[in-house]
Amino acid sequence: MKKIILALLLISLICIGCTVKQNEEEIVQTDALKFKEEYEAYNDKINENNGKNYTNLYIADDNPMVYATFDEIMGVFDGDGIIYFGFETCPWCRTAVPIILEAAAAENISKIYYFNALSIRDVKSLDDNGNVVIDQAGDPTYYQLMDKIGDFAESYAGLNDDLIKRMYFPTVVVIKDGEIIFYHSSTLESQTDPYLPLTDEQHDELYQLYSEAFAKVVNACQLNKC
Repeated sequence: MKKIILALLLISLICIGCTVKQNEEEIVQTDALKFKEEYEAYNDKINENNGKNYTNLYIADDNPMVYATFDEIMGVFDGDGIIYFGFETCPWCRTAVPIILEAAAAENISKIYYFNALSIRDVKSLDDNGNVVIDQAGDPTYYQLMDKIGDFAESYAGLNDDLIKRMYFPTVVVIKDGEIIFYHSSTLESQTDPYLPLTDEQHDELYQLYSEAFAKVVNACQLNKC
């Protein structure tokens, strides 16, 4: 009788484990499709602010993008992983995303944490006397995030103060053993209009940047330790 009970218990534990694993896979797949739909929704649409056509994107159903919470992002900074900061209507992001995904596929990266930090970012400007004013306060989480990024963050353009930092989009961060080993914002200096496609040379240059960085954490990301 005890053997039967133990056997049933073992079967139950195996089933629970399978269910948990299946649920985790479904979450990743749901995030992948959500990301695809979110970005592809702006295909064939025009940016009403400038009248330019958004870049058309075609993203694979099984892309590695996983929507992360702020706490999850902060946790990645203490371990290993790849984070993409951006948003779907950012023209520079729409240039970068296909190349990020291409490099990730080549390196067999199974997880890239995605976080849209646009709504938590502050907005600053100079008044008529040249003083920095805060037009829109940032969320407290934004400043926590900037503390993690530290000197990797770029100076806030137009404020004439290199000590004031800002997160620009897209930004890709690669962390290994709790240290930032790669931080890259925008695309390339040679790309001046994000609504125009990259040249083959520009594509290859940006691809090389991402793929070399991703290769440094490939083992951790393949093992879902990101």
